Amino acid sequence: MNWDEAGREAVERLRRMLRFDTTNPPGNEMALAQMLAEEVRTCGGEASVYEASAGRGNLVVRLKGDGSARPLLLLSHLDVVPAEPDKWTYPPFDGMLAENHVWGRGAIDSKLTGAVMMQVLLMAIRSGLKLKRDIVLVAAADEELGAAYGVDWLVQNHPEVFDAEFGINEAGGFTAVIDGKPLYLCQVAEKGSAPVDFVARGKPGHSSVPHDDNAIVALGRALTRLGESKMPHHPPECVRSFFESAAAVQNDGRVSELLGAVLIPSQSDEALAALPVERRDRLMFDAMLRNTCAPTLVNAGTKRNVIPSEARAGLSGRPLPGVTEASFLAEVRELVGTGVDVDLVEPFREGVQFDHETELFGVLAEATRQFDPDATMVPYMQTGGTDSRFLDDLDIHVYGYIPMRHEPGPNFFELCHGHDERVSVANVEFAVQVLFEAMRRMAGK
Repeated sequence: MNWDEAGREAVERLRRMLRFDTTNPPGNEMALAQMLAEEVRTCGGEASVYEASAGRGNLVVRLKGDGSARPLLLLSHLDVVPAEPDKWTYPPFDGMLAENHVWGRGAIDSKLTGAVMMQVLLMAIRSGLKLKRDIVLVAAADEELGAAYGVDWLVQNHPEVFDAEFGINEAGGFTAVIDGKPLYLCQVAEKGSAPVDFVARGKPGHSSVPHDDNAIVALGRALTRLGESKMPHHPPECVRSFFESAAAVQNDGRVSELLGAVLIPSQSDEALAALPVERRDRLMFDAMLRNTCAPTLVNAGTKRNVIPSEARAGLSGRPLPGVTEASFLAEVRELVGTGVDVDLVEPFREGVQFDHETELFGVLAEATRQFDPDATMVPYMQTGGTDSRFLDDLDIHVYGYIPMRHEPGPNFFELCHGHDERVSVANVEFAVQVLFEAMRRMAGK
């Protein structure tokens, strides 16, 4: 296999994809979906583009196997979040290749996933790979704003697309470094969503006569209580597996003990503080252990000299798998106490957890070690959300895994949705290698 050539082709495809401005809203994914469909057709494959609404294109490609095993799904999304071009080193929609990296909005989230999966699929077509399962590639619209024109719409209108035994999606494969040892994170679960508002009400009046029933002050007290405390410690099984797996491969017994202690409520905070990890990973680990609810919006008042009767804060709640709406809201209300109402303003969505003791998990670990002999892959829960949540009720196991070797500089979460989003050329090739080998082992005869 000519991996250099395959890597270059994937890099050039990613650069072309980045030049389509699919900022959501409005998305406008159709032209990109059609470009990718034409690339498949040129190689002799069959591709369909489903338009959920004007300009909202979803690409579906099926490479047929002999049907002796159920299909393997390759899932990505074509839309991206907004960028602030004046704060980037290189323009976010130019697909710039510079400093051995591909730069652009979507270079990590998630056009990288689509470019790599497309490369793997085309390599299977060109090589005439004999398959026991269908390979189904889906590059969807609208992941960043709820998937009403993407995977959610496809599940409702074309459910046959997702009739698969296993799936590979975005949001995993990057590394966390513990005591100098990189661990490849295979996403097997993700948190849900609970958008809530804190609403404080008080007495309106003239600002020149302050009083003790100011809605803004009451809201501030509630937010302070939230900011100074944590929600209860109750990690789900997938998170326990992460810390236990990480502990099992450490060379230093003390670090292994600390990883185990993170799972004990009375010892968790102290153990986390002592772990030899970067602050960004420490924060991620802490968020994996509990529900979270972070303030992101504040709205109060109409005029500087008027004390308002109402103050409102919008918060992003992230419930763990297995947590109910009632139990989540009870935790938030217990934490903030009286003085504000806690209102769920959009439907509660439970977290999702897939079984990680499967053939696919083992194959991904083996394929990674084939190209990085020292690699250790561990199960991991994404603290955000992906399109996998719409597949939870189907008979399928979906993991997030686009592997990237550890490199100095910003990590996945700092680049994802951040300024100067980028991926190294070397890691694009590495992802192609691992994913093709995993696909060959899972689907090849």
